Amino acid sequence: MEIIHSDKVITVIRRGLNRIDSRLIDHGVKVMLVLQDMLKADGCQDETLLKNMSILALLHDVGAYRTEDINNLIKFEIGNVWEHSIYGYLFLREFTPLGEWAKIVLYHHADFCAMTDQPEQIRRCAQLLHTADRVVVWHDEVKRTVTELEKHFSLVKGKKFSPESIDLWNKCQKEGTFSKLDDPKYLDEALKCCLFDKEESIAYLMMVIYTIDFRSRDTVTHTIGVMEIGRQLARQMGLSEKICQQIYYGAMLHDLGKIGTPVSILERPGRLTPEEMAVMRHHVVLTGQILEGCVDEEIARIALRHHEKLDGSGYPLGLSAEELTVPERLLAVADITSALCMSRSYKDSYPKERCLGVLLDMCHSGKLDKNIVSVMETYFDEIIEKANEACKPLRDAYERIHTEYPSILKVHMPKDS
Repeated sequence: MEIIHSDKVITVIRRGLNRIDSRLIDHGVKVMLVLQDMLKADGCQDETLLKNMSILALLHDVGAYRTEDINNLIKFEIGNVWEHSIYGYLFLREFTPLGEWAKIVLYHHADFCAMTDQPEQIRRCAQLLHTADRVVVWHDEVKRTVTELEKHFSLVKGKKFSPESIDLWNKCQKEGTFSKLDDPKYLDEALKCCLFDKEESIAYLMMVIYTIDFRSRDTVTHTIGVMEIGRQLARQMGLSEKICQQIYYGAMLHDLGKIGTPVSILERPGRLTPEEMAVMRHHVVLTGQILEGCVDEEIARIALRHHEKLDGSGYPLGLSAEELTVPERLLAVADITSALCMSRSYKDSYPKERCLGVLLDMCHSGKLDKNIVSVMETYFDEIIEKANEACKPLRDAYERIHTEYPSILKVHMPKDS
């Protein structure tokens, strides 16, 4: 089943990351454009290199989606460069097909003169990315002329930046790359370099989901739980494999809009205020905006209706029973089950009896489908066991990240920091 065409994956990534912080709107796309022009100026014919470097340019600041890091990155002269670089490297290594290409992100702010112990390919590509990144910050934040940038680069050539990367940039800027950053058509053109096969498409969509971890780790665990609960519940109900797949992918995308919800609300213990609840509920609207025109329509509808209730009390559309399909009703049950039965940072998981009690109460009050809740009740232990198994690789990956991060930071941070 093709849930998304390869040329739309990059659009979803772009829209998703742009929802995190308005100060980084399309920053990665602009860095991608500059980097592509630099590689082309060097006569690059290696499609794999061009594609992977483009993806790295788009995602190079993925480790910085915490406010204090973003405050730092929008400055031209950065102080601590390592925290977001390390997180970005580990994240991309674990959750994308890039593998060791991700190490380029680890060094994308490192001074050229300090990279003597790195393999030549890593050193070269990191410097190209470093230079492209600073060009975009100069254009967007410093807002001074390209001539002044050329003078600045001449002073640090061979020290902060490699002579090769500066020479390639100078060649690009003579071809008008700096002015392209103000033209949306060139940004759109740059994105066309990132075409994915089916396996890569799913991997990068999952990566966008995992990006929420930098804002709320358990939100991601919740998503994996909903995916597996939804799939297992659908199979126990005897639904066709096509519908099971639609539910699975709808579950995968259902909370994508939470990438734009403040962490203070995502992680808030206890009851939200009416104002906070309105912000939280807006995640469904954000999900729709991110997915619009990119994803199979049936899958998108399943994703976007997971908070609707049979009695019309749900959101965002207030739909009622006759307007909700079985897959849409099923995902609502899977979402609530995962939220209740899988631990979150601000609460422990509910025991089986309490979880089923909540589901049955909602069923009796006309909010949930009684047939679906009945199947959930019958196969509860088996379904939850499989959901926990599905979440284990993700938990293991996060454990690796949080174990490796301090040891890498210790190597690179100045001793007096």
